[in-house]
Amino acid sequence: MPYYKSPQRLDGSGPGVQFTPDRPYWINSYLLPPIDAGQQIGLTLLSDKPGETVVLLTYYDESLQTIVGPALVDVIFAPSQKGLVTFSIVERPGRYMLVITSFNSSYTFYLTSVWSPFYQFRTLAIYSFGLIPIGFVMAYYDSLLEEREAIAEKALAGIRRAKS
Repeated sequence: MPYYKSPQRLDGSGPGVQFTPDRPYWINSYLLPPIDAGQQIGLTLLSDKPGETVVLLTYYDESLQTIVGPALVDVIFAPSQKGLVTFSIVERPGRYMLVITSFNSSYTFYLTSVWSPFYQFRTLAIYSFGLIPIGFVMAYYDSLLEEREAIAEKALAGIRRAKS
């Protein structure tokens, strides 16, 4: 199933916190499923205040757990800029990370590309393989219980005939 890939869309908004003098900015990061080389990533972002957002879209190395350059998108909004629309071609296959830093502002974004819609179920597949032996054991135990019930019914039927 992870080899089936179709156009997907990730959308979100943020940052979802109250800004205070002690907290003038907030950083949100979004990890994307693996994207094949040569695929296009489209990113649309709209901020509610001009010049208050920084956007970074780059490759994420899972083994090192770090972002790796060069970035596909690395934009600091200009003082009059409230939005961003960009299309980039993926040169390195793998996972990508979108990092949005908002300074006393909120945003909405839409990210489109081609990846597997079943990627989030990869962990469940591992656990489901562990459930197969448990299912066999339960089916075997159920057949043993059915045999016991059949023997008990046969014995009770013999007792009822003997009484009559």
